[in-house]
Amino acid sequence: MNIDIETRFLKVWTMCGEIREFYKWNNSKRSCTFGRIRRRSASGKSMAVNKSRSERKDHRISKRRFLVAAAKVSTFVKAMATSDSWPKLFTWVDYLLFALTLLVSSLVGIYHAWRGSSGSTSDYLMGGKKMPILPVALSLAASSFSATTLLGGPTDVYMNGTMYLWFIFSVVLCTPIASYIYLPVFHRLQIVSANQYLEIRFNRFVRRIASILFIVKQLLYLSIVAYGPSLALSQVTGINAFVSVSILFAVCTFYTATGGIKAVVWTDTIQIVLIFGSIIILIIKGVTDVGGLGIVWERNYNSSRIEIFNIDTDPTTPHTVWSFSIGGVIYWLSWYAVDQTVVQRSLAMPTLRTAQISMWINMAFVCGIIFLCGIVGLVMYANYFDCDPLTSQIINKADQILPFYVMDVLGDYPGLPGLFVAGVLSGALSTISSVLNAVALVVYEDFVRPFFPNLPDQMATRLVKGVSLLFSGLSFSMVFLVAQVKTILDATVSFDGAVAGSILGVFTLGIFVPCANSIGAGVGMLTTFGLMMWLLLSTQIAKSSGIVQNSQVKPFSVENCPAFNVTSTTLLMNSTISEEPGEAFILLRISYLWYTLIGVLIVIMIGTLVSLLVKAFNCVASPVQMSTEQLNDEVVNRKNTSNDRQMHVNEVFALNELPQ
Repeated sequence: MNIDIETRFLKVWTMCGEIREFYKWNNSKRSCTFGRIRRRSASGKSMAVNKSRSERKDHRISKRRFLVAAAKVSTFVKAMATSDSWPKLFTWVDYLLFALTLLVSSLVGIYHAWRGSSGSTSDYLMGGKKMPILPVALSLAASSFSATTLLGGPTDVYMNGTMYLWFIFSVVLCTPIASYIYLPVFHRLQIVSANQYLEIRFNRFVRRIASILFIVKQLLYLSIVAYGPSLALSQVTGINAFVSVSILFAVCTFYTATGGIKAVVWTDTIQIVLIFGSIIILIIKGVTDVGGLGIVWERNYNSSRIEIFNIDTDPTTPHTVWSFSIGGVIYWLSWYAVDQTVVQRSLAMPTLRTAQISMWINMAFVCGIIFLCGIVGLVMYANYFDCDPLTSQIINKADQILPFYVMDVLGDYPGLPGLFVAGVLSGALSTISSVLNAVALVVYEDFVRPFFPNLPDQMATRLVKGVSLLFSGLSFSMVFLVAQVKTILDATVSFDGAVAGSILGVFTLGIFVPCANSIGAGVGMLTTFGLMMWLLLSTQIAKSSGIVQNSQVKPFSVENCPAFNVTSTTLLMNSTISEEPGEAFILLRISYLWYTLIGVLIVIMIGTLVSLLVKAFNCVASPVQMSTEQLNDEVVNRKNTSNDRQMHVNEVFALNELPQ
């Protein structure tokens, strides 16, 4: 690949002083000219002299060494130009900030383990139900957007335009529904695990199915959340992505297992400050470099990225007003209404009112971070409007655009790249720690406690910590699969929506459909999970293989990228985008924002239908069985006349509301 960086690097490397330094030539009077040596006369003028045979041999050897070194340098530059660590790497200040973020998180866990803990499982998992409003709200916000939003949000705006900002409307509309319809149900029952409601409403079997689905969902979700920041770390530090994931899981598991939910909440509070601070600094520096907000707006407007009202009714269009205002609301509802990571922290507060206030504060912070991520995407495009790093193959994955931009803009200011990576890292840490704590609670409450109700608190706490360690190891093993996904945001929302639809659907079925029973709930939930997982895996395979492409990708330009064939690349991109999606099955092209809604509707429809069928069968079968027993009873047979039997049949039909 020919790029200007390579040419400039080679020119600098092959300068006279650098060659002398590379080979450690001690004779400062020799020049770079091979074949002759120019010595200076007494007057200072250089003069050519013939070399001896041995000198010519030495210089031939030096020339060959130089050519070999130049070839190695060329290969090195090409690798650096396309590697995750190009063009700049961390300084020691950045590494220090990065290390401090990990250290502070660990110290918070140690502090709460030393200060607080009474040793009770309730205190470890629920904070004694005395958690304050603001830290819980900030903790909810920090774990809501995680690293996938911090990396995927700006990338989505950079590639697809500003329709991503409609997520703000989705969050605003979702908050009152979750706060005033779903959350009061859990608070009035005074339960610990959200899935306890399913046992009260249906039976223990339905509760455990929901618990298993929740654990499976979080298993892959954590892998995606951890892999996201690992891309950022490998981009700017040169650390292998899987080593970065190992560091994240190790730190998260340590302070979560040590300090419990208190450590999770308070580290989230600290981490959200880093998240906001890093993004705001990046926006200010990026806008200043481009030349102001006016230029940012103009360049994005000219490329059709400023798109506010896309009312396309085609469900295969990823981002439309309808997909966000309907599908997006249901997606966020699956998180804020019934997800254990949110319900657990809401139930850790003393009253329902304080929990509702924390939800509204959380909404403000989440909307703020979505808006800032959108601005970052616009600023990135304004900077690369005439030389897209992805099209020109300087980077090889869309999720690497933001880390590349960070080092490009902030790389000359030691500490600022480290601040940004610390912010992304904080988003990952908050989400991973919240999920680990929630999964530990679900496993204990739904699978251990029913069989061992009298388990001592100290032993139960140790068991919960062991569950956190085990689940962390399982999630880490899934990272190798997640590394094959196309884009982080798409994969996260797709998988989370596909599985969350089953869980939200069964809760909605129980709350809003009085006739629903346990058989209908179980059949609906399992059927939906199977169908949605088939749809998800098929879609991700199709996207990874290039069969399905995003039809909303905006145009890119590489006209200012040196030594790059603009025409051929543009034609290739246009043909790929326009032809391939039409060949795929329509369900594989449906927008990922509809996944949760589809899952909820399938659960409600199948659950209601099966429940009605079971109820009808029971209502018919019970009287028939009763009539058979009566006919076998001689005493009753003597008392029953033919008129009585006819009356009984009529009563049976009337009970089932069937026409006589």
